[in-house]
Amino acid sequence: MNNFIIVGGGINGILLAGLLERRGVAFQGLEKLKSLGKENLFGQFRLYQDNSVSLVKELNDTIQWSRVEEQTQERKKGEWVAAHSDFIDEEKAFLGSPFYQPNDSLKGITTALINSIAHKFQTEKEVEIIDTDKRMVTCTDGTQYFYEKMAWCADLKSLLKIVKTPAKISFKKSKKNEDSQGGIHLELEVTNALFPFQGSVVFPFRYKDYKLRALGMSAPNATSNSSSQKVHWIVFLERELAEDREEVAKVIRALKRELLKDFPELKPLITKEKIVFHPKLDSYTATEVKGLELFPSIFYIGSEIKLSDSLVSNSPLDLTLENCKRFQEML
Repeated sequence: MNNFIIVGGGINGILLAGLLERRGVAFQGLEKLKSLGKENLFGQFRLYQDNSVSLVKELNDTIQWSRVEEQTQERKKGEWVAAHSDFIDEEKAFLGSPFYQPNDSLKGITTALINSIAHKFQTEKEVEIIDTDKRMVTCTDGTQYFYEKMAWCADLKSLLKIVKTPAKISFKKSKKNEDSQGGIHLELEVTNALFPFQGSVVFPFRYKDYKLRALGMSAPNATSNSSSQKVHWIVFLERELAEDREEVAKVIRALKRELLKDFPELKPLITKEKIVFHPKLDSYTATEVKGLELFPSIFYIGSEIKLSDSLVSNSPLDLTLENCKRFQEML
């Protein structure tokens, strides 16, 4: 019997699992989906903290990192100018400077990590009940697992709903950002660089009466021997647009039309295209707490919790890595 359980095999869970595996800590992982590593991050694997880069290097020391100090640029009337906008929290995670960028794609990084820890996880195991007295979890298929300690690496809302025991520490539930309820991720693979910046760019465009903007980021191709480059465009949508699939499709067409208009050289450069629509991106500002142990022997690991002495801001991935490190230090 494993006395340590990790619930959640997304980016949070596989990062923690990789660190624990390297330390020789025995654990059992449970993931509700059929596979690990569901990509809940857009675009680049971008980090802002030196400590975060050091931690990822522990997991994979073959990845090379470069420090990018360019400021975000905005496209206005066919020219690039320094960006000066009132960005929402979701956007700020992609617009900070300086930041660290790896020489591999997000998929390449997560795939290598998953391959090293997949044998420790059972998939299609959705936790339904947590009995904190018996320290036992019950999954929807009836299987049960005992634990001495549990790392909850799934969303915080689900944990608060499942556990009936009063929280060990006092914290306020985070408030939703009602302005951004959905997101579009347009990934273009191109044969030549579209813009001469390593940092992010902002591309304003209109759809009907809406003033929208796409955040553009160049990222390495997952295929190391390819000369092509991936450009990720991200658009965060207001509720009324995100809830209407027809409107979302029209926004995507409007973005592509405006990109081709402003960059006439783009069309022949595109070799592949991928569109992902996230209909609901409930955004929470990290709740500040004094410790990661929210319930007796249940620790939350992710970006929805921020320790009171943390210096991380506007970077969910850096915050997740910091919480992984803090948890690892407690063991």
